[in-house]
Amino acid sequence: MKKLYPVFILCLLMMTSCGVPGTPAGTQIPSAVPTTAGDVSTLRNSYTSDTFGLHFQYPSKWYGPEEYISGQTLRVEVGSDKAYPYGESQEEPSDIKNSYQVVIQYTLNNQNPAWKDAYQSLTNLKDSESLAGTRSLIIRVKQLELGRFNGFEYIFTLPETAQTEHVYGREVMLFDEQTNDLLTIMGQPNNVEVNSDADWRELYKAIDEANLGYFNDIVQSITIK
Repeated sequence: MKKLYPVFILCLLMMTSCGVPGTPAGTQIPSAVPTTAGDVSTLRNSYTSDTFGLHFQYPSKWYGPEEYISGQTLRVEVGSDKAYPYGESQEEPSDIKNSYQVVIQYTLNNQNPAWKDAYQSLTNLKDSESLAGTRSLIIRVKQLELGRFNGFEYIFTLPETAQTEHVYGREVMLFDEQTNDLLTIMGQPNNVEVNSDADWRELYKAIDEANLGYFNDIVQSITIK
């Protein structure tokens, strides 16, 4: 069973500030990836949890929502490919390449201290600055507010020295200081088709940026009572 907090948190120790890595010119977006930004008018599917008071919208052609609840934590997944129950692997490999998934996780009165180091690290950064460790690289995108929540949007991936696996995604971390409620929204490329000659990081980045409009629209549609 996977843990109930974002995977990047365990990689945020012993970091130093550095510049943002550049994007090589001529990066090709895979043909299966949408090349237009999201449009809020496409968010025609809705999800509501009366128990947690959370509501959001997502694209009409996406799969989901797949819901998982454990104690004070709600986790909901939607995506351009089929969403599977949390903690369970798909029975058959998907033939939809270069898909994109969004996972929304909301914890009431979060008492797990692990995420606070990540939050403080992002607080100390300026937009476009990054933190790199031996097994992690995060890049702050911007500061955000959502109702009573405040936080940051950032990109997480691996540094150039640790490319043993493909890790690349975008996350919003939002926190309510009065209630200790923690909300994260993670968007991540899935089932990416990478050939031996390709730069996997640039392919993941291209898919992420192609779906950025949808990601932003989902974030902006979230309401919490």
